[in-house]
Amino acid sequence: MMDEIPIYIAILSFIIMLMGEILANYSVSLKFKYEFEAVSFGFIFGVATLILIPKAYSNMFVLFALYVILGMITVYLIERYLAYCPLSKKYCAECGSLEDFKIKFIYPISFFIHTFIDGLIIAISYISGVGLPLYLAILLHKFPAGFVLISPLKGVYKNPLYPGIFVSLGTVIGTLLGLIILKNISTHILLAFSGGIFLGTFLMLVPHIYEHKKEKLSYIYYLVIY
Repeated sequence: MMDEIPIYIAILSFIIMLMGEILANYSVSLKFKYEFEAVSFGFIFGVATLILIPKAYSNMFVLFALYVILGMITVYLIERYLAYCPLSKKYCAECGSLEDFKIKFIYPISFFIHTFIDGLIIAISYISGVGLPLYLAILLHKFPAGFVLISPLKGVYKNPLYPGIFVSLGTVIGTLLGLIILKNISTHILLAFSGGIFLGTFLMLVPHIYEHKKEKLSYIYYLVIY
């Protein structure tokens, strides 16, 4: 019987992200959103380098490295071709311009892929026995993610919460599918790929957030200390 813990974590992730979306929809600002993101990304980096990659390491170094790199490439491709605000393009509301079509459709699709991968990571965490560190890494960034998702959608949707709810459900869907299709895959492969995903996320998104943060030193402090 499928364990209920990862399902509960996925549902909690959905609720936390939805809370951020609701507050963003009603124009409630998140004063320390960059610091919040710095904490979450610092935690993600720590989980990747101190837990996932060391646990995934095996005598077959080339194969191990391949799956780590594959995870990083996956993040790069998503950020490069689908993401709303990669550092290489001026996409987001704070960066500059983006056509309404891309905001209305490409942006939610890319965010759904992100939440879906979060769900897969939750499933991998349970299957591999890592548990709490990975759960926390996912949960920590869900609240500010709700703000990031809804803020630009308010300009193109009459009620942006509808696509927001659908996007947030990606974590639950990813967890359910992950528990079904990943359980027979080697935990070394799953952990190596997850470590690559987390490293890729850190390397792609942190520079962009830093670019927007006016108080650079406080951002670096929160990022490093966690």
